[in-house]
Amino acid sequence: MKILITGADGMLGASVSREALSQGYAVRAMVLPNRKTTVLDGLALELVEGDLTQIAALEKAIHGCQAVINVAASTSIWPRRQSVIWEINYHGVKNLMAVSEQQQITRFIHVGTANSFGHGNPSAPGDETKGFNGKAYKMDYVDSKYEAQKLLLSAHHQKGFPAIIINPTYMIGPFDSGPTSGRMILELYKGNLPGYASGYKNFVYSKDVAVGIVNALKLGTLGACYIAGNENLSFEQFFRKACSVKGIPFTLRRVPNGLIYTAGLFNSLLARLTKKPPKLGYHMAQQATMKQCYSPVKARSELNMPSTPIEIAISDAVRWWEEHQYL
Repeated sequence: MKILITGADGMLGASVSREALSQGYAVRAMVLPNRKTTVLDGLALELVEGDLTQIAALEKAIHGCQAVINVAASTSIWPRRQSVIWEINYHGVKNLMAVSEQQQITRFIHVGTANSFGHGNPSAPGDETKGFNGKAYKMDYVDSKYEAQKLLLSAHHQKGFPAIIINPTYMIGPFDSGPTSGRMILELYKGNLPGYASGYKNFVYSKDVAVGIVNALKLGTLGACYIAGNENLSFEQFFRKACSVKGIPFTLRRVPNGLIYTAGLFNSLLARLTKKPPKLGYHMAQQATMKQCYSPVKARSELNMPSTPIEIAISDAVRWWEEHQYL
């Protein structure tokens, strides 16, 4: 089977491409024009250029493929409101779905976000049955991902479009060239973190998510969503693990919520004046104090998604950063 993978050169896309090849699929990888794709160097795949807003490019990319894995997305969270996010995360998905229908693909695996479902606490984590509460964040990234998910599920229920949604939690792993999710680990190692917040997140190894995504080409239920996560950890627990991986002492102190909110508000106001992204905006401060816990039981049981300890994910990310001189 030949599959198209969009966003193949991103942190998750690079792992999805490798996993698809290891499972014996022929891979066509779509990347943005004029992008450096060093994370794909040496892989036996076909590289094509294009983006989700270009119908002609999508028609060319999908032609001859039997399935699509859509990893491409705008993950920007500042400014919170940007029309380009909707162009990619919603209208781009709509374009890709329309072309996939025309070319009669057999499976359409879309990467969403766990934020499309309500979160919980460690003893009662959120799951695929919990309703969306993301509008409280007032973030186009979260809202656009949720609307794209609704679009695909509606297309499945109304006309049998073969969509499956994979909803990752907070991913840690290699190929994080931004860096994106791993930035707080790098800041920790460089001694730039002033402390930790009171919140929780569900952390997952990006390679485990990639396995679940590729497995969904054969496993899982069409029209279903799967939260791809692993360990529900407080920020203190997570940073202690990160320190143990690097063999350095844990010296961080918890920062009071009020101080975090004040710093976030100040940074957001400053960012509006300077037009530079804040390291900690107000909406980021709000999320840092939430208990964003999720259950990955469904993905584990139906997609055979692994549950690698987060220490291994951190170690793999660190090894990649060291090899590419981030540390």
